[in-house]
Amino acid sequence: MSIQINNKTYQAIIFDVDDTLIDTSKSYDEAIKRTVKHFTSAEVSDEHLNLVRSHGIAYGVNNDWNVTWLLIELVKKFPTEKWQKFLTNQVLNEINPKSAEYFEINVFFQNIYLGNPYFNGQGLIDTAEKKWYTDKFFPTLKGLGIKMAVVTSRPTDEARYTLKNVNGLVGEFIENEDFIISAGSKNAQGQLIAEKPSPEPILECLKRLNLGPKDCAYVGNSTGDYIAARDADVDFIQVGYSQIERRNEPPGFNYLKLDSVNDLVIGNW
Repeated sequence: MSIQINNKTYQAIIFDVDDTLIDTSKSYDEAIKRTVKHFTSAEVSDEHLNLVRSHGIAYGVNNDWNVTWLLIELVKKFPTEKWQKFLTNQVLNEINPKSAEYFEINVFFQNIYLGNPYFNGQGLIDTAEKKWYTDKFFPTLKGLGIKMAVVTSRPTDEARYTLKNVNGLVGEFIENEDFIISAGSKNAQGQLIAEKPSPEPILECLKRLNLGPKDCAYVGNSTGDYIAARDADVDFIQVGYSQIERRNEPPGFNYLKLDSVNDLVIGNW
């Protein structure tokens, strides 16, 4: 079974989660803003967030803890008009996730996002996220008989919680949790799988699906998603309105831009 998208046929679709399947503007983004304000007293805007996510690829900005750390460092050290230059030129030190400062930022952020205690139903993960997809979206894909999987930079516990408990996708639509590759996932040899923009999580997902690169498309919204798909030689479908600079695409690589993830199944409703 397969789906045809833009004259290409795929046996599986691999999804990013944040701002692809789920609107995180009132959850992750809000947690970032509150954490930055707590540690610096500064108000950061959506434009600031987009700037860091677009130009801080070298700092691992698919991880929102890293985005938060970068914003705190930028607020403390530089005027806003110089942020893009200093991000692009990698003026800041590398992020040290084992530092006491990073740990303190992480704990404050998680208490906002997950609730305190974690997963108590009162964090932004429960109260502030909404689905980008319609109620017919996943049943339509299931009816086409294609495989569905996820590659996300969410930590494993959070990814499984939201996909299974909050959104109810695991089991009925995503066959099992093995088809969720997240931050903290390991391969068959017990080695930690690198995060996007490395192609490694997409390549690992292909192994678990038992499919080749041209049998699948990866659906995401960010530059890191694009780079990961491109370097895995998996066709990339961008949803949303992020500005992605395309370059170094291999022969036969296909790129498609859609306004919404729901546009994938137009004509199949």
